Amino acid sequence: MVRGHPRGGFAVRMAPPPYEFRMRGPISRTVLDVIRTRFDHVSTPGADGTVLVVHHVDQASVRALLTLLWDTGHHVLAFEEKTA
Repeated sequence: MVRGHPRGGFAVRMAPPPYEFRMRGPISRTVLDVIRTRFDHVSTPGADGTVLVVHHVDQASVRALLTLLWDTGHHVLAFEEKTA
């Protein structure tokens, strides 16, 4: 039983919210290809590729993604967990 659950049953596990990463300059095609192979549901809504949205990631994945971006010379200006 899950303590505090109204019916005393199991809690429903929800998917983690998406994260949005804002960068200075475009994301290189090679790095974007690597990100798309490692993470599901990746999009770049900006035409210049300075915004990266990744769905279904946990905190460890966010750290790995930040490390990948930094190690490949990308300047991450901000990242945030997006809420509905």
